[in-house]
Amino acid sequence: MTKTDDRKKILFTDLDETLLSSDKSISPGNLEAIDEMVQKGHKFVIVTGRPLESAMIISKEHGWYREGYYISSYNGGLIYDCYKEENIAEYPVSRQDVRFILDRAYEAGIHAHTYEDGYVVSEHDTKEFRKYIKGIRLPGVVAESADLYLKRDPIKAIVISWEGKEKLEAFRKSIAYHTDGRLAYTYSNPVFLEYSSLMASKGGSVRFLCEKLGIDIADSIGCGDEENDRSMIEAAGCGVLMSNGNMALKDSADYITENDNNHDAIAEVIRKFVL
Repeated sequence: MTKTDDRKKILFTDLDETLLSSDKSISPGNLEAIDEMVQKGHKFVIVTGRPLESAMIISKEHGWYREGYYISSYNGGLIYDCYKEENIAEYPVSRQDVRFILDRAYEAGIHAHTYEDGYVVSEHDTKEFRKYIKGIRLPGVVAESADLYLKRDPIKAIVISWEGKEKLEAFRKSIAYHTDGRLAYTYSNPVFLEYSSLMASKGGSVRFLCEKLGIDIADSIGCGDEENDRSMIEAAGCGVLMSNGNMALKDSADYITENDNNHDAIAEVIRKFVL
C-alpha cells in the first residue's frame, strides 16, 4: 500500500495577490518552500490570467525552467511545460469574436485589447493600455486594425474600466446576446473583464494537468484570491483562498490562509498540504 506521504502532489497558484507580494516580488519564504516541494518530486503550476510570456519572465527569473514546473496562462487558455519548453494545450478565440468585443467596447467608450506572440495588441493608445503593459512587463503594439495585425486566432480579449465592475457588468450584459454560449468570461479583478474560449478555465487546467501527469485530483491544491480563481479552487482536491482575497469565494474554499500574500501564504500552504 502506498503511504499518503509518498504520493506526489501538484500545487496550482495564481500570481497577482497570491504568489506575488503587493510589490510583485516573490518572498524568500515562498521561494524556499516551492524549491523544496519540487525537489521532492511534487509539481508546481503558475495559473494566471496573464499572457504566457509575462509568466515566463517570472519563471526564468527564478530558475523554474526545470522538470516539475508548468504555466497555465490566459486563465487556462494556454498551458506550457517549462522543462520541455512547449505548449501542451491551447484554446484560442476566433478573430471574428475578438473583433466584435473590441468594436462594442469602443462604442461604449471602454478600453479593450488582445494579444499575440508576447505583445499586447490595442487599436488605441489609452491610459489603461499603458498601465496594463507596465504591470505585466510586456511590450505593447498599437495597430490600426487588430484584424490585420493578428497572424492567428488569439487566446483572449480583455476589457478594462477603472470605473469598476458595475460598468463592466453593464457592458457584459449588453453583448451577452452574442457571447453567451459562445465565449467564457471572468473577472480577474473588478476592473478586468476577460473573454476566452469555452474550453479555457483555471479549473480546466487543474483537471487537464492532473490527468496528463497521472496525479489524482485529490492530491491537487489550488490557491487564489479573485473571481477568476473560483473554478480552480473548486476543481482542486484542496481549494485555498488567500486571507487577502475576495471573501465572496470563501464558500468555494476548503481552507483560508492565516497569512496573506505579503507574508508567505504560499509557503504556509505548501508546508501544510504538500510537505
